[in-house]
Amino acid sequence: MMKTLRDFTLFLLDMDGTIYLGNHLFPETPGFLKAIRDRGARYLFLTNNSSRDKKAYAEKLNRLGIRAGEDDVFSSGDATAIVLREKGYRRLYVMGTAPLRALFAREGFLLTEEDPEAVVLGFDQDLTYRRLLLAHEFIKSGIPWICTHPDLVCPVEGGRDVPDTGAMIRLLEASTGKSPDLIVGKPNRTIIDAVLALTGGEREKTIMVGDRLYTDIAVGERAGIASALVLTGETSREDYENQNEFHADFVYPSVGEMAKELSL
Repeated sequence: MMKTLRDFTLFLLDMDGTIYLGNHLFPETPGFLKAIRDRGARYLFLTNNSSRDKKAYAEKLNRLGIRAGEDDVFSSGDATAIVLREKGYRRLYVMGTAPLRALFAREGFLLTEEDPEAVVLGFDQDLTYRRLLLAHEFIKSGIPWICTHPDLVCPVEGGRDVPDTGAMIRLLEASTGKSPDLIVGKPNRTIIDAVLALTGGEREKTIMVGDRLYTDIAVGERAGIASALVLTGETSREDYENQNEFHADFVYPSVGEMAKELSL
């Protein structure tokens, strides 16, 4: 029997293109979030971007008019910390922004450039040749490397995009001849497994809501959770109907239609 939205208790929400676009909050968003809360369900804002921390995302959400705390946000960096702890790593060489490095330090990891147990590659917006060289040498020596997410580019204001972690992965793959031991973020199921471990959510009652086929919808398929595609961001209805690689459980023009269904 096909589920309805009212059967889900945990809503994982992509942000840009789903609940807002750039610095513009979609007018349907507050009603959608209220409809989730009114059903006694929970939502969590889920992002692949590991360059910023929970505080920065919570502050942006509040500036846009959404009441949110740090516990309402979960990033690929947060998931990576959970995975590293599960694997027993303590000494890390981290390529990433100051907020990502601070996240790992708060979680009790030792950040080092000498004898690390693992290399961690995030969205390093302060990338230098020296950092690349150290990572290259560590990876070539056999030290495992774990990446926060695979996005090749990151959209920025003005309709542009900039090189993201996936582009850096390809550079290091080319120089070392080795692929990452693990990539955590969407579309990989690891980030969903980490969310469910953190929240105690049930897989069959969890749904991913987003606008990108190859991340948001793909992670639903890989992680065994439901997915809902909204057509307010990257993907149009024509885009969706003219491909057969990704299959959403639900397709909506916006989160406004989801709110209506939840309120029935």
